[in-house]
Amino acid sequence: MYSFASIDWVMSVVAIGDQHFVTALRLAGVDRREAHDIREVEQIIDELLERGECKVLIVPEELALQLKKKREELFRERKIYPVFAIVPGLGGAVGERVREIHQLISQAVGVKLKLGEE
Repeated sequence: MYSFASIDWVMSVVAIGDQHFVTALRLAGVDRREAHDIREVEQIIDELLERGECKVLIVPEELALQLKKKREELFRERKIYPVFAIVPGLGGAVGERVREIHQLISQAVGVKLKLGEE
């Protein structure tokens, strides 16, 4: 039988986004924080980090693009948490995320990979 080592980890998943995005995830039992602009999102992330309350942060793809500098800052500080789970927003996937993933894979393997028409 599978069981979680700690229920605290399950409860530390937080979704941040607009009203529609967080409402959709609320139905799945995810804690959520509604935000209206990038400054408010960054404040929420800082509060969650300060309290150590968040292991996984679910954000819509559009918001992840705006949070790129914040995510890079956390990476440079060697913060393990939160893990950013980036999902397509209600409007569907954005092409910029595909390019970002391509660049990360290229860095990881140490060669410039070709993407589609490149």
